[in-house]
Amino acid sequence: MTDTFFESQMMFVCDQISYKILDINRAAVEKLGLNREKLLNKTLHDLGNPVSLDIDPGILAAHGVESSSEIWVLTGSRDKIYVQFSSHMIRFREDPAKVIVAHDITPVLQQTGKGEHQLSSPVGFHDFPLAEIEWDKKKRVLRWSEKAEQIFGYTQQEAINDPMIYEKIVHPEDQSFVEEEIMKCVQRRSPISKIMNRNVTRSGKTVHCEWYNSFLYDHEGQVVSTYSLITDVSERVKVMDEHEKSVRSFQDLFDSISDAIYLVNDEGRILIANEGMKDTFGYAPRKLIGKDQQFLRAPGKFDPGFMFHLRTKEQGREQVKVEGWGKKANGEVFPTEMLINRGSYFGDDVWIFIERDITDRKDAEEELKKRELLFSELFETSPLGIILLNSHNEVMQVNQGFTHIFDYEDFEIRGLEIDRVIVPESEQDNARILTNTERVAEIECQRLSKSGELKDVLIYAVPIKIENRTIAKYGIYVDITDRKHSEKRLLESLKEKEVLLAEIHHRVKNNLAVITGLLELQSYSTDNEEAQEVLVESQMRVNSIALVHETLYQNENLSEINIENYLHKLSHILDMTIRKESRPVHIHYDLEDITLAVTQAVPCGLLLNEILTNCYKHAFKGMETGKVWISFKQKDEYLEFHIRDNGVGLPSGDMLMKSKSLGMKLIKTLSRQLG
Repeated sequence: MTDTFFESQMMFVCDQISYKILDINRAAVEKLGLNREKLLNKTLHDLGNPVSLDIDPGILAAHGVESSSEIWVLTGSRDKIYVQFSSHMIRFREDPAKVIVAHDITPVLQQTGKGEHQLSSPVGFHDFPLAEIEWDKKKRVLRWSEKAEQIFGYTQQEAINDPMIYEKIVHPEDQSFVEEEIMKCVQRRSPISKIMNRNVTRSGKTVHCEWYNSFLYDHEGQVVSTYSLITDVSERVKVMDEHEKSVRSFQDLFDSISDAIYLVNDEGRILIANEGMKDTFGYAPRKLIGKDQQFLRAPGKFDPGFMFHLRTKEQGREQVKVEGWGKKANGEVFPTEMLINRGSYFGDDVWIFIERDITDRKDAEEELKKRELLFSELFETSPLGIILLNSHNEVMQVNQGFTHIFDYEDFEIRGLEIDRVIVPESEQDNARILTNTERVAEIECQRLSKSGELKDVLIYAVPIKIENRTIAKYGIYVDITDRKHSEKRLLESLKEKEVLLAEIHHRVKNNLAVITGLLELQSYSTDNEEAQEVLVESQMRVNSIALVHETLYQNENLSEINIENYLHKLSHILDMTIRKESRPVHIHYDLEDITLAVTQAVPCGLLLNEILTNCYKHAFKGMETGKVWISFKQKDEYLEFHIRDNGVGLPSGDMLMKSKSLGMKLIKTLSRQLG
């Protein structure tokens, strides 16, 4: 019968860094032949050293010894012992530590092993923090520690007596994975394996455990025993899951920022970069890891001592903001802005670069500069007087046009309230309204020059608003003094011409009145009724023309006449002149308020005269009374002039057209003239 794994292997609990021995099992004490107290506080290096042996790797592999693992020789009070170490991280008395298993390969090296290796004593750690399970080759439990009972809920007796305990404690979904990992180790003849998987407790709870398995092979390479150290890492897995979620969340946030963000060590090497690098520089982040950050700079536009200058500012830990030139993957050179802060990455001090493409901003700034230059030139060279006022109506700047109008230089009135400088006393109220306006306004008024001369000006007030708040105002002054003088002279000249034209109309009317008087006298000097009738008709025709001129010189407008008033007055005069007492005629009007030029009003008056005279003479024969309708209206782009009566009617069309009377000739001629 062979000894168990626990009884055969030397095991040490050591400090993680110094390898100082903190605890040791009985197998190690007995094999080394040293006192337990003498071994404590020594280091593994005090017990031995790694050696190099000239042994065929095939021989080692045939006996389950990894030729790639380091071989140590330990020296106790007895013979030399050749071992290979495997270690596992643990916490020992609340401090980080390692449990180190020394696999004795002395018999293999001596090639004396025939059959199973004889093992000696069991493990004997005090308060050992890991669960310990030893299995035979059929996966039946040979040993089940108290810690194993705490993790899985099965007592030692239950575990030893249950041939299916392995299947019960390994999660069903992880069993194939665990078997594959163990098979890989056995095929390689590896003495140890490390597996993290899910396990199921007696109560059905799922826990995550790390298994450190050590295998004992016979001389034929078959596993005869397995020693497992198990630690419950459920809390660690939970923390790791939370940490992973946090890292993913941070990474998502890190990559969602469109600016390029990358971390650089003190040597200038890029440690990590976000997806914004792709948008900004055109490089996949992973391709930049390890490269010098100068790789991103445009040739000839980067200071090689930049990182040195950056480190000199580190003491103040202030943020550094600089502009520079970057080079994209396609070779394009573009302006950038960098914000640089000091930070920490996995415990190491790093520089955090946040860099963005400012091409659009630079273009906008350049465009703004051009606009400012153009506006400045326009402001200075404009012939108009322009003044810029602050929100208190104080002068900030004036141009040469303003100086030309008012003789004030910019430095003379800068900072003064403009209304106190150029506004006359009589204009103060209107000036305050203008300077306090919230919208564009204009006013024609007078302002004082430096010499006290009154200037006629047209002023435009233009408020400048940001977020509905007036921050400044532009005042634009147009000197209209000369124009005002010209207007005055033109008005005086026009008045003279109007007086002269009225006088002309008055004289024409008087002359026509003289002609009318002569015709009337002539009618009195003849006994021929036909001649008298002709003279009266001529007199009325002259009167219709004279009435136009009379109306014109009585109007303010000497070139146009209101047709409504004119036709009313003319028809009334004709009615008073030619109607007969025994046959009254009633005239009905439908006249619109329309004005006509003299050249149109005179033919209209003559037409009314001829037609109305004809009506009175011929239309109402045999009737006691008569009616006449006069209409003058606008129809689209035409004017319609209608005269009709309720009399006996006109002769047939042919006879009318063949009439050779002067009246009909006048009617046809005047109608054609009016179109």
